[in-house]
Amino acid sequence: MLGDPLALKEWEIGKKIGSECLTIVDFGGLERTSGYCPIDDEGTYAQKNYLIKSGILTGRLHSLETAVQLDERPTGNSRAMSFEWEPIVRMTSTYIEPGREPVAKILERCEGALLVQGIKHGSGLSTFTIAPYRGYLIGANGKRDPVRLTVISGSVFETLRNAEAVSSDFQLHSSAVGGCGKMEQWPLPVSDGGPFVLVKEMQVS
Repeated sequence: MLGDPLALKEWEIGKKIGSECLTIVDFGGLERTSGYCPIDDEGTYAQKNYLIKSGILTGRLHSLETAVQLDERPTGNSRAMSFEWEPIVRMTSTYIEPGREPVAKILERCEGALLVQGIKHGSGLSTFTIAPYRGYLIGANGKRDPVRLTVISGSVFETLRNAEAVSSDFQLHSSAVGGCGKMEQWPLPVSDGGPFVLVKEMQVS
């Protein structure tokens, strides 16, 4: 965002950028996760940061410096790999909040859809690519038949808008060796996850 008026306009706080069923959070105070960071490397306490709430852009991740420059509040997200590195804005535990409906119930009305469970790896900025672990074709009454999936891709903005439901089933994933990479500081311990998300349109191969 810094020094980019177009990006600030595109990501203006209060703008609707996703479906009403989507709420996305970053919170470093979740114990027993690899993203646990109760106090960041500038001394700011972790807080529950709502990035998107019911489809509305409501916040950003900040260090002390970026918060001052954008006239917003620090969020406890200034992190460094070690004393040898400068603290920069990084995620902690980032996840989509669960909904109220079990995934099995959602699948009962999704004949012809594809269910993805787990990912091997992924990358992207405004567009993304994901390599799934397992895939299933959904039949009548939620029946699952294994199917080979290589890549799922799409636009971040379109996918946020195309979300139709989120499940009450929820998992937050930690990693002992992996993590977030930014400006050569890798692998910073983080965690991520959420519920199953029903998206009405994506590219699949």
